[in-house]
Amino acid sequence: MTRHIPDVVLERYRLKELPETSARAVEHMLAADPSLRARLDALEQSDGDIRREYPSVFIHDKPVPSRRAVVWFCFGAAAVLATLLVALVLPRTPYARATPEPETERIKGTPGGRPSLSVYRRTAAGSERLADGDIVHAGDLVRLGYASAGRPYGLILSIDGRGTVTLHLPPAGDRAVLLTGGRTILLDAAYELDDAPRVERFYFVTGTEPFSATPVLAAARRAAAQGAGSVPAALPIPAGLDQVTFAIQKEEHK
Repeated sequence: MTRHIPDVVLERYRLKELPETSARAVEHMLAADPSLRARLDALEQSDGDIRREYPSVFIHDKPVPSRRAVVWFCFGAAAVLATLLVALVLPRTPYARATPEPETERIKGTPGGRPSLSVYRRTAAGSERLADGDIVHAGDLVRLGYASAGRPYGLILSIDGRGTVTLHLPPAGDRAVLLTGGRTILLDAAYELDDAPRVERFYFVTGTEPFSATPVLAAARRAAAQGAGSVPAALPIPAGLDQVTFAIQKEEHK
């Protein structure tokens, strides 16, 4: 039985984020299985290693990781881990109630209104929040965040100046994820901007019901292919979905 417990469940147990009944079940398994205890100890060690490796990369004292070789943090259970946990351990419990985001994944935001995107750039002094249309450079390390404004499901993708479409949320899979509401939520991975020219635009697509990422990605690829080097200001997304966008302007280092 213990071999079926994934690391994400152990991580939630370690962070004291499991419901009481699930936590007790894990405790019994840990007491009976030394190999399971060793896995938990390894997670503790990995968490400490990551914190030591990234001591100064913070947004308002919140950690920021690295890019297209995307680095996923083990500490702090983020939305993806939370969703997996519920699917594996608590399939009958509503996601929004079972998976509150830890404070290490949040920054202050304004609830209500339209959904919004935030982009932060790492600097020598820490980090800065970019404005829509700000100038950036190849090699800059940026991290995305979103505010759902009450929309329960969503995904984030981008199109760069070469027409490359990248799905940022979810990091894998073909379905929109359950969004966390109330505050601006930072994605787990930051990434280093490449040298694709001109504008790179991010699209935050939301819906009131679960939806597939496939038609949204297909629309993005068609729009990118027809853009002749320009990034579309909006995507022709399926009916019933909404979108907000955020653009950054690439400028070559001189």
